[in-house]
Amino acid sequence: MFLLMLFAGSFIINPTPIAKASSTEIQKSIIVKYPSETSKQIIIQHADAVIEEFEHLPMVTVKISNERLKDLENEGHIEFYEKNQQFTLQNQFKVANVSSAELERWNLKAMDVQSSWSQGYTGKGVKITIIDSGVANHSDLTIAGGKSFVGESYVDDHGHGTHVAGIIVGKHNGIGVAGVAPNAEVYAVKAIKSDGIGDVRVVLQAIDWAIDNHMDIINLSFGDLEYAQSLHEGIKKASEYGLLIVAASGNEGNDNGTGNTINYPARHEEVISVAAINRDFKRSSFSGTGDMNDFAAPGEEIYSTYLNGQYATYNGTSMATPHITGMLALLMEQYPYATPAELREGLRYITDDLGDAGFDTLYGYGLPKFRLPNLRVVDELLKSGISAEALNKKIDSMPDSIEKLALKNERNKAEQTIIKEINQLVGDFEKNPTEQYMTDLKALLAKLAATDVRVQKQKEVDAVIERLLEPATNAVTTFIKNKTVYNYKKAEAELNKLPSLNKKNDLEEALNEALKEFAKKAIDSLAQYEKQPTKSQYSYANFSINSLPDSSIKSELLEKLAKQVQAAVKTAMVNISAYEKVQTLNNYNKAVKAVQSVFDEKQRELLEKRIQKTVNNNTAKAKTRVANYEKKKTKANRNLAVKLVQELPNGKEKQQLLKRLK
Repeated sequence: MFLLMLFAGSFIINPTPIAKASSTEIQKSIIVKYPSETSKQIIIQHADAVIEEFEHLPMVTVKISNERLKDLENEGHIEFYEKNQQFTLQNQFKVANVSSAELERWNLKAMDVQSSWSQGYTGKGVKITIIDSGVANHSDLTIAGGKSFVGESYVDDHGHGTHVAGIIVGKHNGIGVAGVAPNAEVYAVKAIKSDGIGDVRVVLQAIDWAIDNHMDIINLSFGDLEYAQSLHEGIKKASEYGLLIVAASGNEGNDNGTGNTINYPARHEEVISVAAINRDFKRSSFSGTGDMNDFAAPGEEIYSTYLNGQYATYNGTSMATPHITGMLALLMEQYPYATPAELREGLRYITDDLGDAGFDTLYGYGLPKFRLPNLRVVDELLKSGISAEALNKKIDSMPDSIEKLALKNERNKAEQTIIKEINQLVGDFEKNPTEQYMTDLKALLAKLAATDVRVQKQKEVDAVIERLLEPATNAVTTFIKNKTVYNYKKAEAELNKLPSLNKKNDLEEALNEALKEFAKKAIDSLAQYEKQPTKSQYSYANFSINSLPDSSIKSELLEKLAKQVQAAVKTAMVNISAYEKVQTLNNYNKAVKAVQSVFDEKQRELLEKRIQKTVNNNTAKAKTRVANYEKKKTKANRNLAVKLVQELPNGKEKQQLLKRLK
């Protein structure tokens, strides 16, 4: 006789709060979320040790001092951090007797999965990750592969993961147990050791592996009432990648079914939470309750595979969960073009209501059962000849039914060409981010009828944009912190590589604000020159403005400075013209004084040459008059010469001419 066990299926997570530490104390297994790849590298550089990097999750596990941790957090390189939490699997079991044949198990009949098998749907081609204690070698199981993050082998040495696997993919070989989706590809990802102990960091590794290996569904038959933010972030990221996540609502319920006792991660919106029922279709007394329950499935007296080639009977929401995972695999095979959100919604279309009418906190929407759509209804609408837009509106306005899911599947199938074009454009856009690619992407995205497909593709575009924006973001941040001409030019160059984007506009605004701060000295020096136009003030303003990088601000300041110079030039030219017309010493002095207020060297040099030309002409005339007097010393000649010489600028030449006239 096989050894038969009853397992409560519960995990307990014991969170360890972050303790106060001295500035030099080294933290242990701190899970840190970072906002960008640059921040990640900075965190790694400052860490005392790097324990784990993830491929797809924006987190890293490090050992780092509190002082460095706080500094990085204050500098915006850390979104949050928390201690790595441990959880423990409690072993609770008792012997039970099971005698029914393979296909006569009550749990299989309850969900009518035999009807699915008879139609040829067995979960083929669907990839499922069981994150658990691994899966043992068993004649009733075929495992596609896996990974262990708590040892070298993913082979189960605890029993829980093997039991979960049998519920999903137990072979239909006439003996033992039959799985809900026997031909699905199950991957055993071991995150719990033989003593039943695991931790959040390891589960994050497992989730990261599932994303990297393009899994379709993740089964999480564990949880606890305590919240771990890092685990939630991992769940959200997996959901963003299109994975369906199914988790046990937990065994923390009470006999009265009161209170919110659903465990994490099942409590998260991104997760399909599964409650447990018994063979009478009543809530199991231990099953978690609350508003985040989604569905109910068999969770008592569940016969399945176990260690050492044996079978066992377990109780718990841990057992209910793989029933829903298996049902999702059947739907995914049946409707291969349906999106994850549509499949999740599709479960509601095939659900029998339990408990109070409609959704309730004990059973969620109820128990899903396999159903085939009415193909006549589907075909009539698809062949009705109405426009694609009208068809989409018709489908979206239909009441919830399995026919609605079938129609969405066909609609999505028809849009595969658009999706391929989008995928190609996304790749082209990342290599060459032009305005045209951006415009084309927006147009194609608008053509997608399925909202969640459009949202998912938009997320892919947004992810590319984020990667493209990162160099510009880093360059702008560098300039804000260290305002130099070189850093400004680098930031401007990175921004110029980008097409028109809202975030680009935000970065340009931030760069411009930082440039204004950088230009404050030049702005103030120009204002001081305008207030007190001296040579030193002009020189300082001119130097400060020309020290700025080429920009609209620099151009504006140079224009203002030029206007001030031109005003001085205009005044000087008026005085020079007056001197040229009436060549008196007084007019000369006024012209010279006006030219001295022109501090632009080139402008002043031109003006001085113009004055000097008039001076030279007058000096030549004076010399001629003096020479005439020396030849014929008459009073009239002397008076004419003296009058002309006295209007010359003061200097040696003037003095020499006056001596000759004595």
